[in-house]
Amino acid sequence: MPLPFSFAAPVPLAFGDNRLMKLGRDVKRLAGDGAEVLLVTDPVHTGNGLAERAAGALGESGHGCSVFSDIASDPAAETVDAISEQARSRGADCIVAMGGGSTLDAAKLAACLAPDGRGAVAFALGGTPVPAGGLPKIAVPTTAGTGSEVTRTSVFSTSERKLWAWGESLRFNLALLDPLLTVSLPAPLTAATGVDAMVHAIESATCRRRNPVSSTIALGAIRTLREWLPEAVRHPADTPARGHVQIAATLAGVAFDVTGVAVAHAIGHALGQHAGIHHGRAVGLALAATMEHSAEAAADAYSAVSAALGGPEGATARQASSLYRRFLGDIGFDLTLGELGERDAGAIASLCFEPENMVMLKGDAHEFTPDSLSKTINRMISAA
Repeated sequence: MPLPFSFAAPVPLAFGDNRLMKLGRDVKRLAGDGAEVLLVTDPVHTGNGLAERAAGALGESGHGCSVFSDIASDPAAETVDAISEQARSRGADCIVAMGGGSTLDAAKLAACLAPDGRGAVAFALGGTPVPAGGLPKIAVPTTAGTGSEVTRTSVFSTSERKLWAWGESLRFNLALLDPLLTVSLPAPLTAATGVDAMVHAIESATCRRRNPVSSTIALGAIRTLREWLPEAVRHPADTPARGHVQIAATLAGVAFDVTGVAVAHAIGHALGQHAGIHHGRAVGLALAATMEHSAEAAADAYSAVSAALGGPEGATARQASSLYRRFLGDIGFDLTLGELGERDAGAIASLCFEPENMVMLKGDAHEFTPDSLSKTINRMISAA
């Protein structure tokens, strides 16, 4: 008998090639005629013309548009505050976030805080509820991995820590999925962000808080990513492949938004804090290192994962690790970690037990101790 659970309604989705060109209509529906829009993006998209296209789509519908583009990976709390301040100073009626997970995370928290005036750090780790009644916000993801377009979490950093805020009001009012916006993503980033989505799906399907609804969604995402991510990596202009991957990443986000994630994300966040390793690469490596431990504690769930990863009929939980590694090989995922040494393992393990990462660590079906986790991370570093 499954444990009792609730399932939150996902963010409304609008999917299709060239869907970006209807952005002005979407803003009108959410914020009214002639709404002033703050477009939050990054330097890549101000340089490759996507920001200009989005601004043009807004202008054609009679909306004003200002741009904030000073976004970096793992955005700082100060970046969130700067977006919020620009929204206030420009009289923004709506925020559109166009970019990867860092852009979406920063923009959705800023949209909640713009009318409030407080800074991002005040809402770290759920200590203070994120205010309701912020600005309407639309997600336009240009990568397929984080699932930020459908989650109630915003990740941001200070000089020393990688933190998060959580709240119902962090849901976007609309997620606009346009596969054509992802075709320019280089193969290594397509692989890394896709692995992030795969880890979301696997951890959602196997963690302590899994439930029949979330697991059905997560397993579907695993099957889709296993089939289509290698195609998107090998053939970047294959828009059907891009579309399948984009939808799978969003579905993985829907699943883990309900269940949370597990040890691979705790280690991944710690690797990012300690060594600045790209999030997708970090969680991909961490799952490969911890999967066998977790599979012992959630055998039925991992048997289903083995099947979703393309295992033979009757595939067992023990086979999940080798099937996952085969998937990583299919997309050319780099399993080396030469920039770290054994002395880093203890520091990374300690970070996993900090409050910002503990909730993920405790979500795993396997119970890790500081010593066992340090040994696991040490083996990961040595093997890689």
